[in-house]
Amino acid sequence: MERVGTVIEVKPERATAVVKMRRHLACERCGRCGGILGGPDQLDHRVEVLNPINARVGQAVLVSSNDRKMIFVSFMLYLVPLAALVGGIFSWFYLSSRLGFSGKQDLPGVAVGLVLMGLVYLGLRGWDNRIKDNPAYKPVITALVKEKGEPGESPADLL
Repeated sequence: MERVGTVIEVKPERATAVVKMRRHLACERCGRCGGILGGPDQLDHRVEVLNPINARVGQAVLVSSNDRKMIFVSFMLYLVPLAALVGGIFSWFYLSSRLGFSGKQDLPGVAVGLVLMGLVYLGLRGWDNRIKDNPAYKPVITALVKEKGEPGESPADLL
C-alpha cells in the first residue's frame, strides 16, 4: 500500500522520520478516534517510518508498506482475540457438559471467553513489544513527491 504524507520530524539516530498522513477515506469518518466529531487535527495521523532516502522536514513523500505484513498484523490484532473469545465460550459449554454441570452456563461461558481473550491480548502485547522496532513491519519512505503545482505527473495525483 502506498500513501502520501509530509515529513514533520526526522530522527537521524534511528534512521526514521515521523510522517503526517491524511486518514484513508475508509476510516476517516468511522468515529472511533474523533473522525465524526473531531477537529481537523483528528483527520491526520502520525506514523514513524524508515527514512532510507534522508527526506527532510516539510517534504512530501511516498510511504510504502508491505501489504502482507499489514494483513497479518490486522489478523493478529482483530481476529485472534475474537477467535479466543468464541473458542473460550464454546470450550466452556463443552467442558461443563462433560463435567455434568447443570443449570444455565451462559454467564460462566462468557466469563471464560473474556478471560481467554484477555490472556491473548497480554500475549499480543508481548509480541508487539518484540516486533515494534523490527524494520520488516515498518513502512518505508520510497520517494519524494512533487508538489501539485509543479508540472509533471506525481504519485500524489494518482492516489
